[in-house]
Amino acid sequence: MGKLKHKLETSSFVVTAEVTPPKGAGIKKLLKNAERLKPLVDAINITDCQRALVKMSSLASSRVLLDNGIEPVFQLTCRDRNRIALQSDLLGAAALGIPNILCLTGDPVKAGDCPDAKPVFELESVKLLKLITKLQNGIDDSGIKMNAPTRFLMGSAINPTLRGNSNQLTRMSHKIEAGARFFQTQANYDLEDFKAFCLEAKKYNTKILAGILILHSFDSAQYIQENIPGINIPDAILERFKSSKDPLETGIAIAVESMLQLSAVVDGFHVMSIRKEELIATVLENYYAKSDTQTNSTLR
Repeated sequence: MGKLKHKLETSSFVVTAEVTPPKGAGIKKLLKNAERLKPLVDAINITDCQRALVKMSSLASSRVLLDNGIEPVFQLTCRDRNRIALQSDLLGAAALGIPNILCLTGDPVKAGDCPDAKPVFELESVKLLKLITKLQNGIDDSGIKMNAPTRFLMGSAINPTLRGNSNQLTRMSHKIEAGARFFQTQANYDLEDFKAFCLEAKKYNTKILAGILILHSFDSAQYIQENIPGINIPDAILERFKSSKDPLETGIAIAVESMLQLSAVVDGFHVMSIRKEELIATVLENYYAKSDTQTNSTLR
């Protein structure tokens, strides 16, 4: 059993982070970022060509982490693979000992660096979860018996808002029925809305890791506001960056403040950054220093 699964099943507080594979075959920076996070988190997500940008395989990168004593969460999207390729990668991941999987539909191809590539999307995240449940039961998607089942801890993502998007809890319930056992959320900078969603989500008997996306400048906040669907950044945060003499410190402070306010209503955190992964460790170190989570944690 992986560390992440054990902690979730024993209702221990969990912290995960996200690392992007390299644009190329070199793994030096991947390992450097992961090693910095290793003592601070329970597992590290490896993104699957996030934002439809060509990167090293999430499957291969997950194994690189495992070989270096770091528990990975293998992200798998439906964008680039039909059900044959999805099953093939899943069986390979199981054979390589990768314990955790996050099932995602995937970003649109047109958002990335190969806009003329042909999108697949034969499945979406709920159908992918259902497919993996079959593999967990020892049969493939066609009902053919396999020589050994998979043994993944299955998770998915959700947009943690109740305002203007009331179908999110329904979507979450469908994913739970399909096999999801934990959720890593997108970011939500409206903390009252975020808290309200998490309190409602608790009724579904699942585990919620609140997504904390670190802002590092006014430009980064504006980019997210304009380019990442489903995330709204309140004017107060934008103004805070505009008036800040040290935007980097402001972004770290906002992330830590959010974590402190949300910690009582979630099962853990999933910390992310856009092009500034070195900030994740700084945010976590600041958070642990300002909370009693460290006392109750078995991370160190």
